[in-house]
Amino acid sequence: MPTLSRIPFLYALCLFMSFPVIANTEDGFDELDALLNMPLDSLADTKVVTVTKTSLSLSDVPASVHVITAKEIERSSARSIADVLVLAPGLHVTKYSDYDWTISARSKNQGENNTLLVMIDGRSVVNPLYSGVNWDTLPVSLDNVDHIEVVLGPVGTMWGGNAVNGVVNIITKDAESAPKAQVSASVGNYDYREYKAHHNIQLNESTHLSGYIELLNHSPFTDEDAHLKELRDLKVQTERFGLRADYQNLQDTVSIQFGGIRSREDYQWLTYTPAFLDPASYQDDYDAFITEMNSQELFAGIQYLHEKSDGDQWENQVWVTYSDSDSTNEPASFTRIDLDSRYTFNTQDWGILTLGANVRIIDEEYAQFSEQEQYLSPYVRTIEEHEFLNESYGLYANWTINLTESTEVTLGNRWQHTNITEELYSQPQARLLQKLTDNQRLWMGWGRSVITPARLELDSQFQENYSCSSCGYYDPATGNVYDKPVNGTIGPVDYLQAYKYLGNRDLEMESVDTYEIGYRYWQHNQFQFSVSLFYSQHDNVRAYQNQGGFVYISQDHSNGAIGTVIHDMYAQLIDPLSQETMGGELSMQWQPINVLQVNANYSYKTIKGECSGSVCGSNDLPILDLENTPNHYATLHLMWDIHPTLWVSSVVNYVSASKPDDKLVAAYQSYGEDYLVWPELVTLDMSIHWQHKPTWPSIKISAENLGNDQVKEYSEQFNPFANGTQYYAELSWSFI
Repeated sequence: MPTLSRIPFLYALCLFMSFPVIANTEDGFDELDALLNMPLDSLADTKVVTVTKTSLSLSDVPASVHVITAKEIERSSARSIADVLVLAPGLHVTKYSDYDWTISARSKNQGENNTLLVMIDGRSVVNPLYSGVNWDTLPVSLDNVDHIEVVLGPVGTMWGGNAVNGVVNIITKDAESAPKAQVSASVGNYDYREYKAHHNIQLNESTHLSGYIELLNHSPFTDEDAHLKELRDLKVQTERFGLRADYQNLQDTVSIQFGGIRSREDYQWLTYTPAFLDPASYQDDYDAFITEMNSQELFAGIQYLHEKSDGDQWENQVWVTYSDSDSTNEPASFTRIDLDSRYTFNTQDWGILTLGANVRIIDEEYAQFSEQEQYLSPYVRTIEEHEFLNESYGLYANWTINLTESTEVTLGNRWQHTNITEELYSQPQARLLQKLTDNQRLWMGWGRSVITPARLELDSQFQENYSCSSCGYYDPATGNVYDKPVNGTIGPVDYLQAYKYLGNRDLEMESVDTYEIGYRYWQHNQFQFSVSLFYSQHDNVRAYQNQGGFVYISQDHSNGAIGTVIHDMYAQLIDPLSQETMGGELSMQWQPINVLQVNANYSYKTIKGECSGSVCGSNDLPILDLENTPNHYATLHLMWDIHPTLWVSSVVNYVSASKPDDKLVAAYQSYGEDYLVWPELVTLDMSIHWQHKPTWPSIKISAENLGNDQVKEYSEQFNPFANGTQYYAELSWSFI
């Protein structure tokens, strides 16, 4: 288990490696400066669109915003969007296996996290089933990403539901800027293989076209535990492709995109074979086998922007998305249409006013299971209404007013109606920006956002099953003990247990109110610093309440048993909890010399839970579980250009261990002391890249999770896989 004592060693290693970099810059410094062209973009020159849907200088955005550039992505050793996000403050990025992540912003990290909105070019990529994100199947090429905008706090006024604790907007390169005639191949341990091809062409003076295709193969886990030895041959195969056409003529810009992803995962599955179904031929409790889980997503969209000479803008977006999965946890297909239209009035007298409307229609279709099938899998999700047309309509307005030459106020609101709940809800915001000096900004704000209601929590049932022949069983209703016929027991039984987690149509809408204050400072393109503090109140937080159970008796059974017990147990979602979260983020970017860039960030958060209603009583375990989260997060990213042909980079990421309350630990004492503790993590990733000339192939060698092999990033209660140290080499060549 890594400890804090290892952090100084890792920092020392990074500093040691930087010495030859500085030494190499003493001679020919001016030449390197011209060749590398590495200066940081000034905050005033960096443009972001996620906060207001219009392009603003990062320096003048009254919100906590961080931009991850294409250069930082390239030099992070990351091979996925999820891994890249450790570079942003305020995010808790946690890896469950070699293709599963969960990411949270300013809240507790959990498997079905739905308080972070994730978009690609403004198109939501959340899963409609639970309003969360499947990070392993994002249909975007990392090589095609221009930058990633991370907004912390509520942005529901502009984007609607799930823009609650943060927004991640992945901005791809336009067709002209996309890689040209580029192919690459990567190989690494744990059966990692990745092949890519990218190209762009100019059709005429106003039109560019780009496209890519990628193929990825790897093991589903890097855990080397002995019990996984027989599963080493399992594979995950992912294919991505994308096409983009951009047209620009005078005041009009049109972008058309089409792409998709398909994922095929080998995994070990089983079917329970309880004896009472066929006692004559019964042999085993279950039949284990290797199968394949498939999921895919296809999307197409068009974006149109008209910019008038007076500064007004009119933008329209249309997206059509189809996705499906045959997993028993997500057995559904979705066809989604997203329409968004906005007009921005840009006047000196009245400030900037944006008026917009959006429509989202999702045709949902869920798989059907017979009553018998529901008991024969380890887990399965069912829903009564298998076909549903999910409709959502919204209107929004956002107004930025210049009170003085140095003071701006932003006021906005969104009114959204959804037919899932037949409710109309609003998401207002108020923000203030004060320009202290030419290179200093102070901002503060308040906003309210809601979590988009999903059918998972309202209508679905998730069922976990367990089957055992000739087992012991205690009947609480009668006090009878069924076990081997000793000590007065009656005799063993065949036991089939089903734990059913039920949705609830009476749940109230989850809402989060957040108050923020922040400060920015920058010194040209050499140094940038920002700090933000926040307090949020999250109401109607979900929890499961036990609803009791039912026991059924069957006379059919296996040899050695006296009968079969079918035990159904129920828990239903309720919303008695609330939480107060407070904390802050620090971010710094520094370029002491042109060939060295240092990025660092630190985040802190703490959660205080409360419970109301009869369900609370003397049981405060749901509150204590809500509060059990790491408090400290930090990342250090160093990028060195040793020579115009050679660069080296490293990323150190730290997450503190959680400290669960003694009552919570005592409740789970039988599982061990560390069962609930989120472990302390210190990870080190490094890359070295060499390219003799721009026309030559480039070679990149990377290592992830150095010095921390076989570490688990989740607490043991989630049964996580361990993540091993991974190495890979990439050969890339641009022919033109």
